[in-house]
Amino acid sequence: MLNQSFSAENFRRILDLENRKGLYLEGRFFPNIKEITEKIKKYTEEIKDKQKNGIGLDNEIEELSKRKKELKEEKNEKLNAELQKVSEKVVASNFKIQLEKKDFQKAKSLYVIKDSPENYFTMKQIQRNISRLFDVKQSNRNEIVSQVKNLLKDGFPKYVLKIDIDNFYESISQKILLNKINDDNLLTPFSKKILRNILKQYTQLSGSNEGIPRGIGASAYLAELFMRDVDNKIKSMGEISYYARYVDDIIIIFTPKTNAYHVDYLKEIKKIIEDKFCLKLNDQKTDTFDLLDPRQSSSYSMEYLGYKITFGTGDIKTELSQKKFDKYEQRINLTFDNYFNLSKIDEKEARKLLVKRLRFLTGNTRLKNNKKNILVGVYYSNRQLTEEEELTRLDNYLIEKINSSIKLKKLQERLRKYNFKDGFKTKRFSPFKTHEFQKIMKIWK
Repeated sequence: MLNQSFSAENFRRILDLENRKGLYLEGRFFPNIKEITEKIKKYTEEIKDKQKNGIGLDNEIEELSKRKKELKEEKNEKLNAELQKVSEKVVASNFKIQLEKKDFQKAKSLYVIKDSPENYFTMKQIQRNISRLFDVKQSNRNEIVSQVKNLLKDGFPKYVLKIDIDNFYESISQKILLNKINDDNLLTPFSKKILRNILKQYTQLSGSNEGIPRGIGASAYLAELFMRDVDNKIKSMGEISYYARYVDDIIIIFTPKTNAYHVDYLKEIKKIIEDKFCLKLNDQKTDTFDLLDPRQSSSYSMEYLGYKITFGTGDIKTELSQKKFDKYEQRINLTFDNYFNLSKIDEKEARKLLVKRLRFLTGNTRLKNNKKNILVGVYYSNRQLTEEEELTRLDNYLIEKINSSIKLKKLQERLRKYNFKDGFKTKRFSPFKTHEFQKIMKIWK
């Protein structure tokens, strides 16, 4: 049985896991332990230096190792004591997760938890409880696109529905969600109390009795849990040969037994999503494609999961979606804007960050702060791409930006080495340390 408690023992498990990902939580939340950590590092370096020097230093190395071991034990005791204090605050009757609302001009509001050890470890523990108990997992985007491409080119009669849910996080019914959590009876009363508190604060900050806070880690798990019943209800319909959902983007392929049999599939889906589960379809992003008559040869296209997929005549083409292209373009702009502003203060640091960001944008890397060591980048995030014209457009845009923004000829020459098409075709790889990755991503969040 899963230990759901918000105990010092569980918080230590979370801390050790995050540290293995490269996130140094002791330095972030417990500055009194930082001095001990620095001493341990110093002893480690001294031991390595003496080991390199070789013979006659065994006694000194043994003494340093002994002091290092004592310090590690001291650190361990102090860390456990700090986590015990955190746990006591969390389980106190007056504890509440503290949310903050972040508003943006052209985007939906995001919610973040206030930065404190109590909020951080509580949120991580509630995520763990939901994920493990309900076996909540997000679908694999690359697998979905690959499967859809294969099905669209098989030549069989079919009817395709691509559906987007409007204001997904903001529209999830709190009542339905809480009823599901209570009915399954897997979470402890304290875990449920934490969730109710999060939803209550969201209601106060948003002014709405519906929805879950977009931006916090637990919401992704809650959304998947909510949509599980939606998925099952839709899949129970007749004539469905394929169903997939990635967050709020749904694709359904119907294969009727006879071409003469026509059902208003979209109407039936609306009944489930809107009437039963109180969500609303985004009509502007919902498309239908009738491929039931194999004698008809028409070309169709749809934007789905970052791709523009063209199909209907047998051949399948996949390009970058306009939204994905715009995202790359925006990141290029933000990269050079940041260089321009930072160079006024520290030209050397600005130049380093500029190079790293372009290496990251146009190349590929491994996410070290992910237990699966997932590969991401221009190839690994777009591996279903068959048409490279959009990459050429991005490269042209990048060259223009380099020429207009960078005055130093040597720096221009260095930056011109990085391009999207090369990173895609050669799968060019660049490793980044965790702190480097965090710096790179900061301006794009």
